[in-house]
Amino acid sequence: MTNGWVGKILRVDLSSSETEVEDTSKYAEKFIGGRGVATAIAWNELHSVTDPFTPENRLIFMTGPLTGTLAPASGRTAVCGVAPQAYPTPWFTRSNMGGRWGSELKYAGFDGVIIKGKAQNPVYIYIDNSKVEVNDAKELWGLDTYSTQRMLWNRHGKGVRAACIGPAGERLARIAVILTETESAAGQGGFGAVMGSKNLKAIAVRGTGDVRIARPDELMELCLKIKEEMTTAEHIPIRPSLNPEHVSLYGQRLQNCSHACFVQCPLNHYYESVPAVGSPSVLSGQFHCIAPVFAGVPKTFYDWNPGFRAGFEAAVLSNKYGINQWELIIGTVPWLRAMKERGILTNLDGVEIDPDNPDFWFTLIKKIAYRDGRIGNALADGGLRAADILKIGKKEASEFWVPYGYTGHWDGRGDRINPIFFPVWIVAAIQLATDTRDPFSSSHGYVAGVSLWSNVLKWDDIYRIAERVYGSDKAVNLQTPYEYKAQPAIWHQHRSVLKDSLPLCDWAFPKIYSLSSDNHYVKINTSKETIYGPSFEHRLFTAVTGIDVTQSDLDRAAERIFNLERAIQVRSHGRSRKEDEFVIPYFETAEHFVGPTGKHESLDRKKFVKLMDEYYALRGWSSTTGRPTKEKLEDLGLDDVSIEMEKLGLV
Repeated sequence: MTNGWVGKILRVDLSSSETEVEDTSKYAEKFIGGRGVATAIAWNELHSVTDPFTPENRLIFMTGPLTGTLAPASGRTAVCGVAPQAYPTPWFTRSNMGGRWGSELKYAGFDGVIIKGKAQNPVYIYIDNSKVEVNDAKELWGLDTYSTQRMLWNRHGKGVRAACIGPAGERLARIAVILTETESAAGQGGFGAVMGSKNLKAIAVRGTGDVRIARPDELMELCLKIKEEMTTAEHIPIRPSLNPEHVSLYGQRLQNCSHACFVQCPLNHYYESVPAVGSPSVLSGQFHCIAPVFAGVPKTFYDWNPGFRAGFEAAVLSNKYGINQWELIIGTVPWLRAMKERGILTNLDGVEIDPDNPDFWFTLIKKIAYRDGRIGNALADGGLRAADILKIGKKEASEFWVPYGYTGHWDGRGDRINPIFFPVWIVAAIQLATDTRDPFSSSHGYVAGVSLWSNVLKWDDIYRIAERVYGSDKAVNLQTPYEYKAQPAIWHQHRSVLKDSLPLCDWAFPKIYSLSSDNHYVKINTSKETIYGPSFEHRLFTAVTGIDVTQSDLDRAAERIFNLERAIQVRSHGRSRKEDEFVIPYFETAEHFVGPTGKHESLDRKKFVKLMDEYYALRGWSSTTGRPTKEKLEDLGLDDVSIEMEKLGLV
């Protein structure tokens, strides 16, 4: 493989400090890259690993064929392994991060890094092109993520890109992240704790190579045309804006979160020299995605108000300490607030639960990072485990966390800012039921697409586009809430896998709706042809790699990867339909956002169970067990998987 991929995967055994290199091509043909290649490796090497902190767990960093190229919104990296955050049983899943780390790894000559074992003492891995070192990290251990990166710059030069952990990861907090730059993180999964369990502080990379492009002229034209579409028509129907006061005081500016991304996301800003509230210092960094909610959002569920500066400081502290911001804002603080309102818990080891008070936030974040006190120690393991450990607030915790240990996200309940209405969240419920984690960091497409675009497009336009993309307007039809919803769920699950394997930013792709075309269906006109939005990822792949596969070929590869993930779940963790249906109470008891139907709606169990029957049938899985059949695995070219599953009596 000479185009797109750079051809090598680095293996590091921290127990022995030995390294070796293997050929990317043994995986990439069937599994593309990123999430796909990591899943193939996990199937081969994580046969019975259920303890995320065992040295035998693999921590897999995997780029894809578009990483390091000019492909729009590329540059991302998948991070996979058995995840500590998963509840009640840790299992294999994935996370994802932006920044420039993945591109730098490609320029150093590696498509990915597979790490196993445990170092006797703290270490960091330094990759300088083909030279790989496992170095002593004694002076780095205990530092926050910002200080760690500065120390590595001092040692190896400012061109070095580092992915690292903070105090939370060192203390094996199950909500610890792996962070690069100031806010790009592999957030969900708790993989920062996996690094900590291996005594691995950081992976620093310097690369001076390049990524070969099969058809550079074609790629350049595609990039320019897609950029024009995304920046003039808006890739989501929310226009980015700046606060004039913040521009004047703190140099607020729009900031992209991934290499090669030109999309101006509305909630992705960079601030400089913001005076801290809790210490005599000034702070700089990114403030994007969920981070602005630290400061509160008036007239919403998150109506606290510690002030902008305190909110920014809380975001910076969580990044420095290496804590999952989504977990803090969407789960932990609302749960603590609910328990205080119900008289169950009023303080954190003496500090009052009060989101309006900056000191509450600073204390909470530090207690979690350092496992300080009974409550701080429990919260470091995530909300559902904390409820078990503290033996309080179990009912309240179930309002904010889905059964697998992740706070809600674009599901109509957990993230209470976004207008997710019935029946859009029916598709979210299917996807959540059958995934290994909260899926919406890589599968916003349907839920966010319909919810947000319905504010600016007519429903007749959305119905017409749905029929073209999914095969029927019932896929989004408000009058048929339980009909034809499995089809879009599967379509977007496959596109989610594809994006995570190339990898690309989920907010940018797939591109379906547009404000610039007459019929509001995305298209660009190149010098050779008209290309429609859902084909953008495919055409970028073929331009970069020169491999003339069809869109159907890539969709089939995504289906193969999704089924292999399911097989890992079944083999190692006994996953079945029973576990899938654990999500039903989460949706049955919720008062969801009022949408076009004009009233609150909760899940109809009988209708949803019937819908899941349809989902399993479309997938080629057993409707009784929810497991892939022998025939489906063989049809996808997973014959070795089928043989092993049959021997184990699992198909």
